[in-house]
Amino acid sequence: MKKLLLTCTLVLAGMTAAAQDGGYHLPDGLLAIEIQANPFSNDFKTFKMGELKARLFLNDKHVVRLGIGLGFDSDKDDNITSKDDRSVNPNNYTTWNETTRTETKSRALKLGLGYEYHFAHRGRLDFYLGAEAGYEAKFYSGTKSVVYSGADVYNAGSGPVQTTTNRNETTSYKKMLPDASKYNEHSIFANIFTGVDFYVYKSLYIGTELGISFKSGKQVNGYYDYNKSEQQYIGSQIQTSTSTTFSSETGIRTHRDLIHDYSNTSVEQVTDHSSKSTNLKIYIEPALRLGWLF
Repeated sequence: MKKLLLTCTLVLAGMTAAAQDGGYHLPDGLLAIEIQANPFSNDFKTFKMGELKARLFLNDKHVVRLGIGLGFDSDKDDNITSKDDRSVNPNNYTTWNETTRTETKSRALKLGLGYEYHFAHRGRLDFYLGAEAGYEAKFYSGTKSVVYSGADVYNAGSGPVQTTTNRNETTSYKKMLPDASKYNEHSIFANIFTGVDFYVYKSLYIGTELGISFKSGKQVNGYYDYNKSEQQYIGSQIQTSTSTTFSSETGIRTHRDLIHDYSNTSVEQVTDHSSKSTNLKIYIEPALRLGWLF
């Protein structure tokens, strides 16, 4: 609500200035270049979407526009857990340490072509309505790695015996995020809108839009590749050494016992996550849309 009130305050301030400058005439120009962003959004973790837009003024009423939007975000999270109970019983204890690192990457692309009809000019204000259609895509990927090292120590009577385990796991995600919350998406959209530009100084303007957006999209099927290696020692002598691989794209899982030169391969059922979605929503692009008319 505070964001909406701030937006309305900016527009009302512009209308007040326009009323006090009734003799102002909009500058003449053929091409406007503007940058669109939402400075009032708290959601900076998804897509920092910014749109570069070109507006071709056929005359003072008819405008054709082309928009290109790009967004990206990357994140890294480390989670460390451990246990050490040597202080409880120094002759029989367990220690271990596990570090999990999750890295995510998100990308976005938006292409839109539209038309504006500028129906009213009031001082520094320029009112318009229009329609737009285009294509939007979102791309996701990530990795998750787990490093584990642990030891179990007990007293066998003749002295302490230590069993040590080291494990490394890496999972690479393609067309999806590691938590499976989002998958690559391709959409087409259509908007109808009304908006206003306020010319701050000569050809420099800010603006806002309010409209209805229709979007129909499809999420593709993401997949991941899993790799694990593990070694276990008693004292300094190795007891087991294994590796496991799995691909959710093919469903093939392979387990190898490196000490005994043994391997086992199986095929598992793969789940298809693809889906379609359609939605209709009212949207607002609060000021600032910042542009310059040439």
